[in-house]
Amino acid sequence: MSTSPGSGNPPDATPLNPDPTGQDPSAKDPAAGEKAQLQAAIFEVTRAAGGRSLHEIREMLQAEFSRRGVKAPATIWLDSVASAAFHGEPYIIDLPAALAAEAAVPAPNDGVRKRLARRRELRKDKLPAGTFPPASAWELDSRDVTLSTPEPRPDPRTVLGNTRAVRQLPAMAASALVGLLAVVAVWAARNARHRRTAHSTAGGA
Repeated sequence: MSTSPGSGNPPDATPLNPDPTGQDPSAKDPAAGEKAQLQAAIFEVTRAAGGRSLHEIREMLQAEFSRRGVKAPATIWLDSVASAAFHGEPYIIDLPAALAAEAAVPAPNDGVRKRLARRRELRKDKLPAGTFPPASAWELDSRDVTLSTPEPRPDPRTVLGNTRAVRQLPAMAASALVGLLAVVAVWAARNARHRRTAHSTAGGA
């Protein structure tokens, strides 16, 4: 059983339960009475479901809901409730509904009774005053907000110029290398001519 309106529900539908866990004692569930009746019917049928078929359990649930003046929310939900009862487990709508139902109809097995008893004990426990800070402590004022000045972004023209300069570096290096190789070639040629000239002079003497 959904506790929040789905996409198929009308836009003005009333929420089934604003606090399905029962943690907020001030929350009022507008469907609490209806859900308690549904839960009581489930307890009754689950207790009598032993040895019955799923079809029979489903009919028993519908008859008990009708007797109590309530209606199953959806066919799929009713099938889930019947399947749980078939296996001896009562479908729990929510804990507040189960606690309210058990006041009139005892839960059908020990496991559920123990869980609900524990839940009642927890409901009686109250946290000491001051456990949580007041709501005002969570509010921020202008002094609590840290504002940071964004770092200046570089001029796109400067970035473009630097990029072009980096791209030109390989071409400049290649040009310098070509020039260096030309100088070396000229120097080698001159040395070769000088050696040939010296050799010819020495041979003629």
